[in-house]
Amino acid sequence: MYENQIYPYHQRSDVSLPPGKYVHSTQLQTTMNTTSPTYWVTMEPIFFDHLLLHLNKDIRVVTAGESLEGTLTGVAIDHLQLTINGVNYHIRLPQIIYFRKI
Repeated sequence: MYENQIYPYHQRSDVSLPPGKYVHSTQLQTTMNTTSPTYWVTMEPIFFDHLLLHLNKDIRVVTAGESLEGTLTGVAIDHLQLTINGVNYHIRLPQIIYFRKI
């Protein structure tokens, strides 16, 4: 089993991961270094920052397909983590129409 690491919004100098607050395994950095993935993510910095302001709060997230309510437990550059009844849902940011505090 992998140990989880929690990284805050600002970057640590010894880790090259995108900004955000999220949990990942200790193997992520090794995976990133060995696979050297390249991809583009459309970043909306204001929306991203608004999400970070709502960390650990209950929110409603509305996507094109449904509306979900839960606790915002993580924000990464390409997705958020919404925890509903102890289950973590990872929702890609481009799929979100809006969110609001509940």
